[in-house]
Amino acid sequence: MTNLIPEPVALPSWAEMSDLDKGAALLHLHKREYEGAGYAVENYPVKYFDDPRLTSLERRAACRHAASFAREADGLPDAEYTRLYDLALEEPDRRCLWAARDENRVVPTETREYAVELLTVSWPEYQPNADRSGWALLARDEPGGEWREVPFKTATADA
Repeated sequence: MTNLIPEPVALPSWAEMSDLDKGAALLHLHKREYEGAGYAVENYPVKYFDDPRLTSLERRAACRHAASFAREADGLPDAEYTRLYDLALEEPDRRCLWAARDENRVVPTETREYAVELLTVSWPEYQPNADRSGWALLARDEPGGEWREVPFKTATADA
């Protein structure tokens, strides 16, 4: 007879987690501390990056896992806490392959379509008199790679 109940997966300990996954746990723990556990679980669930056992967890299970490391987080030196926290905070943008650039900033996006929407709809609406000469659609070939300008047509250019 086949066992229909899957064997429980052993989740990694703090020492076994990558720096990115530790940082993800710290981001969630920070929100739990300042916003409350329930609010943090619903609005700021932990999003692990590396370990497939963690990235595949359901939201509440992932948050419980992160919460189990409160003692480890409290014991970190300030510089190490900041390093891990910032690493995880910046990782989603580092993984983006598309971005929109205006005269003041580069905004990484997950899709080309959203970057084009920023350039053609959102920013013009909020910055109607802006000098758009520096605005550009950007792309890169790999996460963390160098940005390059990519041509695109606007609705007005197509008319």
